Amino acid sequence: MTAPELLASHRFDEAVAACQRVLSVNPSDFATMDRMALALRALARYQEALPWFERLDAHRKESKIAPGSPGRQMDISCLYWFLGNRRKAITLMRGLVDGILDGSIQYGDLAGGMQQGLLLYYMAVTERQPDQAACALAYMTNRINQLKRLLPGTPIDYWPVPVARYYLGDLAFDELLVFATGQRELPGAFAAAQVKLMSRRKLCVALFHDGTKSRAQGAEEQCLSRMRECYALEDPLIEPEWYLARHEVEQAAAMA
Repeated sequence: MTAPELLASHRFDEAVAACQRVLSVNPSDFATMDRMALALRALARYQEALPWFERLDAHRKESKIAPGSPGRQMDISCLYWFLGNRRKAITLMRGLVDGILDGSIQYGDLAGGMQQGLLLYYMAVTERQPDQAACALAYMTNRINQLKRLLPGTPIDYWPVPVARYYLGDLAFDELLVFATGQRELPGAFAAAQVKLMSRRKLCVALFHDGTKSRAQGAEEQCLSRMRECYALEDPLIEPEWYLARHEVEQAAAMA
């Protein structure tokens, strides 16, 4: 099997070995570097994954194809979080928020760069930094208002905008589940996530941020319950929320 096939099959150790073979022949194969970074992160080999993500980040920023790209800074921020350097993680995530607002970072995604605001809010709530949390909520509001100006009269439902609307009190949790999976109740949402990758990816994000919202309200047990539900989903490979949930569950187990 090829490295992409091994990665998709969650055979991560074998994927790393396959990537190493490819890179020994073509050390500038950035697609393979990306697979190596993802496989190492999936294996929780964060210290080894970090330089690969940093190299990919530098390549993305140097590329003339996507000027103003945020690169892989969200991934890098989360890796520093896993490695215990939470101050640097928050600084990097806040830099992404500030970069969108001052125009130094540009996005082509329909959500207008919402994800870093969501992740900044999680980090700020977890580290009990109310100023950063307030910044993240203000950023979400700004992004939603910007979309409303760009798309007057159009429903703002580009994912993960519904998650921000949930934080801001504009949606109930069952409504968020509908956006994520087409189902209003959790059993149906989990069933949808088992058969459809996009539903699993979105449900992962919805559960994680519902857990964060519980933490912000002082309901830590409910937070950890949601983190466990998120982590119990099959690794979607892309969403940082799944890896953050895994980290939460492992930390809680270590402290028990």
